[in-house]
Amino acid sequence: MLDFSTQMSNNITYLADGIRVDADHRKDAMCHESLAREQCHRIQANQRDRIQRDEALEREKLQKQEILEREKISKQEAPERDKAQKQEALERDKAQKHEALERDKMQK
Repeated sequence: MLDFSTQMSNNITYLADGIRVDADHRKDAMCHESLAREQCHRIQANQRDRIQRDEALEREKLQKQEILEREKISKQEAPERDKAQKQEALERDKAQKHEALERDKMQK
């Protein structure tokens, strides 16, 4: 009987130790899972930040390109526009002189 009682006591102690070890392992696993989840969230946040920075840089790059293209077109059009304005001014002057001559002729 003593043998049975000792054996049962040993079995119960063994089971209790196993349960305690399982509980410790579960606790460790939950801690690791929590750390892994936090790390995953940090990685995702960093990826989102990087993507947003990349998108912002791309937008800035496109804006700079558009500005440069507009400036280039403006520089190309400026001489043509100046030439056209000068031509218009010459034609106005010519028309005014012609009108002045016509008035002088009419007055004489």
